[in-house]
Amino acid sequence: MTVKTDIRDTGVMVITLNQPERRNPIGHEVRRAIVAALSQAEGDDTIRAVVLTGAGGQFSAGGDVRDQRDRSMAEQRERFACVKDMVERMVRFSKPLVSAVEGWAAGGGFSVAVACPTVVAARDAKFVASFTKVGLIPDMGLLGTLPARVGPARARRIILNNRPIGAEDALAIGIVDEVAEAGGALELACTIAAQEAAGAPLPRQFINDWFARDVSAALDYEHSLQPILLNSADAAEGRAAFLEKRAPNYKGR
Repeated sequence: MTVKTDIRDTGVMVITLNQPERRNPIGHEVRRAIVAALSQAEGDDTIRAVVLTGAGGQFSAGGDVRDQRDRSMAEQRERFACVKDMVERMVRFSKPLVSAVEGWAAGGGFSVAVACPTVVAARDAKFVASFTKVGLIPDMGLLGTLPARVGPARARRIILNNRPIGAEDALAIGIVDEVAEAGGALELACTIAAQEAAGAPLPRQFINDWFARDVSAALDYEHSLQPILLNSADAAEGRAAFLEKRAPNYKGR
Protein backbone atom coordinates (compact mmCIF):
# COMPACT_ATOMS: atom_id res chain seq x y z
CA MET A 1 0.00 0.00 0.00
CA THR A 2 1.72 3.18 -1.22
CA VAL A 3 -0.58 5.48 0.80
CA LYS A 4 -2.50 4.65 3.95
CA THR A 5 -5.09 6.64 5.86
CA ASP A 6 -6.13 6.69 9.49
CA ILE A 7 -8.87 8.77 11.12
CA ARG A 8 -8.21 9.73 14.73
CA ASP A 9 -10.80 10.26 17.45
CA THR A 10 -10.24 14.01 17.10
CA GLY A 11 -11.58 13.88 13.54
CA VAL A 12 -8.11 14.34 12.00
CA MET A 13 -7.35 12.13 9.02
CA VAL A 14 -3.66 11.20 8.75
CA ILE A 15 -2.53 10.43 5.19
CA THR A 16 0.79 8.58 5.24
CA LEU A 17 3.08 8.13 2.25
CA ASN A 18 3.91 4.50 2.81
CA GLN A 19 6.94 3.22 0.91
CA PRO A 20 9.59 3.71 3.59
CA GLU A 21 12.05 1.32 1.94
CA ARG A 22 12.23 3.81 -0.96
CA ARG A 23 11.83 6.96 1.16
CA ASN A 24 8.22 7.43 0.02
CA PRO A 25 8.48 8.54 -3.64
CA ILE A 26 5.53 10.48 -5.04
CA GLY A 27 4.79 8.76 -8.34
CA HIS A 28 1.61 8.75 -10.39
CA GLU A 29 -0.21 6.09 -8.36
CA VAL A 30 0.68 7.86 -5.11
CA ARG A 31 -0.68 11.14 -6.46
CA ARG A 32 -3.91 9.41 -7.44
CA ALA A 33 -4.17 7.91 -3.95
CA ILE A 34 -3.66 11.34 -2.34
CA VAL A 35 -6.42 12.77 -4.54
CA ALA A 36 -8.76 9.97 -3.46
CA ALA A 37 -7.98 10.51 0.24
CA LEU A 38 -8.46 14.28 0.00
CA SER A 39 -11.74 13.75 -1.84
CA GLN A 40 -12.93 11.43 0.93
CA ALA A 41 -11.92 13.93 3.60
CA GLU A 42 -13.55 16.84 1.80
CA GLY A 43 -16.88 15.08 1.56
CA ASP A 44 -17.02 13.57 5.06
CA ASP A 45 -18.29 15.95 7.75
CA THR A 46 -16.83 13.76 10.51
CA ILE A 47 -13.33 14.48 9.19
CA ARG A 48 -12.40 17.92 10.52
CA ALA A 49 -8.80 18.23 9.30
CA VAL A 50 -6.04 16.37 7.45
CA VAL A 51 -2.35 15.78 8.18
CA LEU A 52 0.01 14.51 5.47
CA THR A 53 3.17 12.69 6.53
CA GLY A 54 5.62 9.97 5.49
CA ALA A 55 6.44 6.57 6.95
CA GLY A 56 9.79 5.40 8.29
CA GLY A 57 11.14 8.71 9.51
CA GLN A 58 11.17 10.34 6.05
CA PHE A 59 8.61 12.60 4.41
CA SER A 60 9.47 11.96 0.75
CA ALA A 61 12.56 11.75 -1.45
CA GLY A 62 10.50 13.26 -4.29
CA GLY A 63 9.14 12.11 -7.62
CA ASP A 64 9.57 8.46 -8.55
CA VAL A 65 12.56 8.45 -10.91
CA ARG A 66 11.77 4.84 -11.88
CA ASP A 67 8.38 6.06 -13.09
CA GLN A 68 9.85 8.89 -15.20
CA ARG A 69 10.51 7.87 -18.79
CA ASP A 70 9.72 8.84 -22.36
CA ARG A 71 6.00 8.77 -23.02
CA SER A 72 3.77 10.29 -25.67
CA MET A 73 3.11 13.98 -25.08
CA ALA A 74 -0.58 13.20 -24.59
CA GLU A 75 0.20 10.65 -21.88
CA GLN A 76 2.65 12.99 -20.13
CA ARG A 77 0.08 15.79 -20.11
CA GLU A 78 -2.61 13.48 -18.79
CA ARG A 79 -0.34 12.47 -15.91
CA PHE A 80 0.26 16.13 -15.13
CA ALA A 81 -3.48 16.71 -15.12
CA CYS A 82 -3.48 14.45 -12.04
CA VAL A 83 -0.66 16.55 -10.51
CA LYS A 84 -2.71 19.68 -11.11
CA ASP A 85 -5.80 18.10 -9.56
CA MET A 86 -3.87 17.01 -6.47
CA VAL A 87 -2.17 20.33 -5.80
CA GLU A 88 -5.29 22.39 -6.53
CA ARG A 89 -7.15 20.31 -3.98
CA MET A 90 -4.38 20.85 -1.45
CA VAL A 91 -3.98 24.61 -1.75
CA ARG A 92 -7.76 25.17 -1.90
CA PHE A 93 -8.68 22.57 0.72
CA SER A 94 -11.67 23.70 2.79
CA LYS A 95 -10.41 22.10 6.02
CA PRO A 96 -7.09 22.48 7.85
CA LEU A 97 -4.35 20.67 5.96
CA VAL A 98 -0.96 20.30 7.67
CA SER A 99 2.21 18.53 6.53
CA ALA A 100 4.32 16.76 9.15
CA VAL A 101 7.89 16.48 7.86
CA GLU A 102 10.46 14.13 9.35
CA GLY A 103 13.74 13.50 7.55
CA TRP A 104 13.97 14.57 3.93
CA ALA A 105 11.44 16.51 1.87
CA ALA A 106 13.24 16.54 -1.48
CA GLY A 107 12.10 17.51 -4.96
CA GLY A 108 8.43 16.62 -5.28
CA GLY A 109 8.42 15.86 -1.55
CA PHE A 110 9.38 19.48 -0.92
CA SER A 111 6.60 20.61 -3.28
CA VAL A 112 3.94 18.48 -1.62
CA ALA A 113 4.99 19.53 1.88
CA VAL A 114 4.66 23.24 1.13
CA ALA A 115 1.45 22.78 -0.84
CA CYS A 116 -0.12 22.25 2.58
CA PRO A 117 -1.15 25.63 4.07
CA THR A 118 0.64 24.73 7.34
CA VAL A 119 4.03 22.99 7.52
CA VAL A 120 5.40 21.35 10.68
CA ALA A 121 8.94 19.98 10.57
CA ALA A 122 11.02 17.94 12.98
CA ARG A 123 14.18 19.65 14.13
CA ASP A 124 16.31 17.30 12.03
CA ALA A 125 14.19 17.63 8.85
CA LYS A 126 15.78 18.87 5.61
CA PHE A 127 14.32 20.44 2.47
CA VAL A 128 15.89 20.57 -1.00
CA ALA A 129 14.48 21.41 -4.45
CA SER A 130 16.58 19.01 -6.62
CA PHE A 131 14.57 19.45 -9.85
CA THR A 132 17.29 21.08 -11.96
CA LYS A 133 19.69 18.32 -10.89
CA VAL A 134 17.65 15.94 -13.08
CA GLY A 135 17.01 18.38 -15.94
CA LEU A 136 13.52 19.51 -14.92
CA ILE A 137 11.69 22.59 -13.69
CA PRO A 138 9.97 22.43 -10.29
CA ASP A 139 6.53 20.87 -10.38
CA MET A 140 3.64 20.03 -8.05
CA GLY A 141 3.11 23.77 -7.63
CA LEU A 142 6.48 24.74 -6.14
CA LEU A 143 6.91 27.68 -8.54
CA GLY A 144 3.84 29.19 -6.87
CA THR A 145 3.93 27.94 -3.28
CA LEU A 146 7.60 28.61 -2.51
CA PRO A 147 7.67 32.29 -3.60
CA ALA A 148 4.48 32.83 -1.58
CA ARG A 149 6.36 31.65 1.50
CA VAL A 150 9.84 33.11 1.05
CA GLY A 151 9.60 35.72 -1.73
CA PRO A 152 10.55 35.41 -5.43
CA ALA A 153 14.29 36.13 -5.18
CA ARG A 154 14.91 33.68 -2.35
CA ALA A 155 12.69 31.05 -3.99
CA ARG A 156 14.64 31.32 -7.24
CA ARG A 157 17.92 30.84 -5.36
CA ILE A 158 16.61 27.84 -3.40
CA ILE A 159 15.41 26.22 -6.64
CA LEU A 160 18.58 26.85 -8.63
CA ASN A 161 21.31 26.17 -6.07
CA ASN A 162 19.78 22.92 -4.71
CA ARG A 163 21.30 23.40 -1.26
CA PRO A 164 19.65 21.47 1.58
CA ILE A 165 17.87 23.67 4.14
CA GLY A 166 17.59 22.50 7.74
CA ALA A 167 14.42 22.91 9.77
CA GLU A 168 15.63 25.87 11.84
CA ASP A 169 16.69 27.82 8.74
CA ALA A 170 13.46 26.80 7.02
CA LEU A 171 11.52 28.22 9.97
CA ALA A 172 13.52 31.47 9.89
CA ILE A 173 12.78 32.14 6.20
CA GLY A 174 9.16 30.96 6.20
CA ILE A 175 9.24 27.53 4.55
CA VAL A 176 8.18 25.98 7.86
CA ASP A 177 5.55 27.28 10.31
CA GLU A 178 6.40 25.21 13.40
CA VAL A 179 9.34 23.05 14.49
CA ALA A 180 8.96 19.94 16.64
CA GLU A 181 11.53 17.75 18.33
CA ALA A 182 12.80 14.84 16.24
CA GLY A 183 10.05 12.25 15.96
CA GLY A 184 7.39 14.70 17.13
CA ALA A 185 6.26 16.36 13.89
CA LEU A 186 3.17 14.20 13.41
CA GLU A 187 1.76 14.73 16.90
CA LEU A 188 2.32 18.48 16.77
CA ALA A 189 0.77 18.63 13.30
CA CYS A 190 -2.31 16.72 14.48
CA THR A 191 -2.68 19.07 17.46
CA ILE A 192 -2.44 22.14 15.23
CA ALA A 193 -4.87 20.67 12.70
CA ALA A 194 -7.46 19.92 15.40
CA GLN A 195 -7.09 23.41 16.86
CA GLU A 196 -7.49 25.07 13.47
CA ALA A 197 -10.58 22.96 12.77
CA ALA A 198 -12.41 24.90 15.51
CA GLY A 199 -12.36 28.03 13.32
CA ALA A 200 -15.06 29.19 10.93
CA PRO A 201 -14.81 27.14 7.70
CA LEU A 202 -16.15 29.62 5.13
CA PRO A 203 -13.50 32.34 5.66
CA ARG A 204 -10.81 29.63 5.46
CA GLN A 205 -12.12 28.52 2.07
CA PHE A 206 -12.18 32.04 0.63
CA ILE A 207 -8.76 32.93 2.04
CA ASN A 208 -7.22 29.75 0.62
CA ASP A 209 -8.81 30.47 -2.76
CA TRP A 210 -7.21 33.92 -2.81
CA PHE A 211 -3.73 32.66 -2.03
CA ALA A 212 -4.09 29.81 -4.53
CA ARG A 213 -4.22 32.12 -7.56
CA ASP A 214 -0.48 32.16 -8.24
CA VAL A 215 -0.27 28.43 -7.60
CA SER A 216 -2.87 27.81 -10.30
CA ALA A 217 -0.76 29.82 -12.76
CA ALA A 218 2.33 27.81 -11.79
CA LEU A 219 0.46 24.54 -12.31
CA ASP A 220 -0.66 25.64 -15.78
CA TYR A 221 2.95 26.57 -16.60
CA GLU A 222 4.40 23.24 -15.48
CA HIS A 223 1.56 21.36 -17.21
CA SER A 224 2.65 22.92 -20.52
CA LEU A 225 6.43 22.57 -20.10
CA GLN A 226 7.30 19.66 -17.81
CA PRO A 227 5.97 17.00 -20.24
CA ILE A 228 8.37 18.38 -22.87
CA LEU A 229 11.29 18.36 -20.44
CA LEU A 230 10.54 14.83 -19.25
CA ASN A 231 11.04 13.62 -22.83
CA SER A 232 14.25 15.65 -23.34
CA ALA A 233 17.73 14.16 -23.70
CA ASP A 234 18.90 16.11 -20.67
CA ALA A 235 16.17 14.65 -18.47
CA ALA A 236 17.09 11.14 -19.64
CA GLU A 237 20.73 11.92 -18.77
CA GLY A 238 19.67 13.29 -15.38
CA ARG A 239 17.74 10.13 -14.57
CA ALA A 240 20.62 7.91 -15.67
CA ALA A 241 23.13 9.91 -13.63
CA PHE A 242 20.89 9.73 -10.57
CA LEU A 243 20.48 5.96 -10.81
CA GLU A 244 24.18 5.44 -11.56
CA LYS A 245 25.24 7.84 -8.79
CA ARG A 246 27.41 10.01 -11.05
CA ALA A 247 27.54 13.61 -12.23
CA PRO A 248 25.25 14.32 -15.22
CA ASN A 249 26.60 15.56 -18.56
CA TYR A 250 23.96 18.00 -19.81
CA LYS A 251 23.98 19.31 -23.38
CA GLY A 252 20.95 21.61 -23.40
CA ARG A 253 18.67 19.45 -25.48
